[in-house]
Amino acid sequence: MHLRSPRRNSAALLIGLAYLPCVCRSQETPPAPAGELMQRGAEAIHDGKPAEAEKDFRLALAADPHSANAALALGMVLLRENKPAEARAPLELAIAADPEIRGAHMFLGILDYQQSKFDDALASLNAEASLQPKNPEVLTWIGMVELAAGHPEQATAPLDRAAALNPRDLNVLYYQGRAHTLVAHAVYQKLFDLGPDSWQMHRAMGEIDSQSRLPEKAIAEFQAAVEKQPNDPDLYQDIGDEYQRLSRFEDATKAYLQMLKLHPGDPVALYNLGKIQVQTGDAKEGVTLLQQAVAAQAPVAPVSFYLGAGLAKTGRDAEAAQWLEKCLASDPSPFLRRSAWFELVRVYRTLNRPDDAQRAAAEVKKLDAVSLPDASAENKPEP
Repeated sequence: MHLRSPRRNSAALLIGLAYLPCVCRSQETPPAPAGELMQRGAEAIHDGKPAEAEKDFRLALAADPHSANAALALGMVLLRENKPAEARAPLELAIAADPEIRGAHMFLGILDYQQSKFDDALASLNAEASLQPKNPEVLTWIGMVELAAGHPEQATAPLDRAAALNPRDLNVLYYQGRAHTLVAHAVYQKLFDLGPDSWQMHRAMGEIDSQSRLPEKAIAEFQAAVEKQPNDPDLYQDIGDEYQRLSRFEDATKAYLQMLKLHPGDPVALYNLGKIQVQTGDAKEGVTLLQQAVAAQAPVAPVSFYLGAGLAKTGRDAEAAQWLEKCLASDPSPFLRRSAWFELVRVYRTLNRPDDAQRAAAEVKKLDAVSLPDASAENKPEP
């Protein structure tokens, strides 16, 4: 899919309004049947000869003036030849001959988009969408036009659907991200206008700082939010997560304990407290906390890994192997996958399982050949 700005010259998508005159062969050479001409034109397109294709499609339309397919083919090849001034009429003729023909409404919408006639463009593109509701190209053009018209909030839905249908299309992803970013900016601006010193504004700024890998600034914003909203457990999780990224585990523990006090039995708080103990404190206490996290239905992969690691530290290797294997069976992140196999190498050796230890070591070697994400990504599991 090729998506272009309405202010850029495009050999395929520029628009014009002039009517296309019919072109016929001379009387000495009667025209071939329309079907044969259409086939010949298609072959010319395939061979990269649009001028010859245009000639054949014109003749096909002259031979069968009511052929929607011939009119559509002519309109499309004219766009390809950068003849937008001639393309509209055959496209409109195609729709008049067959209102349900696929493609003509979309190309008319693109032509209007190129002239910044956004209402007309949307009317045509939505007509096409009613014929092809699962066509990601049509949905993307709708989103593009809404963006160009200054309506990013109307662009997100069609672009989200297009991305779901074609998740690897870079153009779709770009416009989807742009639409959501513009909507987010507008919402944050409204939030700032209504409450520049509100706890919601401070939390929003903290989240932005966190995404920008600025944990110190993020903590300051989250703490400002806590001063205004001291009974929100999520804010203490935000603070704890940032302290973990700074390896300030004592401060992180205090934040998670406050989170647990406000929300007893919270699986994320239990998981993080147990994880910190396994990593830096009392592994036995960490195992107890992580077992509580399991009972509270914490995320399977991370809690299984740290529970396995904690059990290994306390000499309970058989149980450790079971939890580490459960982590691997739960589709963990690359970081956790590598860590679980690494732990299993030692655990299997302790359990006198040399074949399993060798297999685990081979998996570690294989994973070390690829880059791993930042381990800080594991600090904020969602329950």
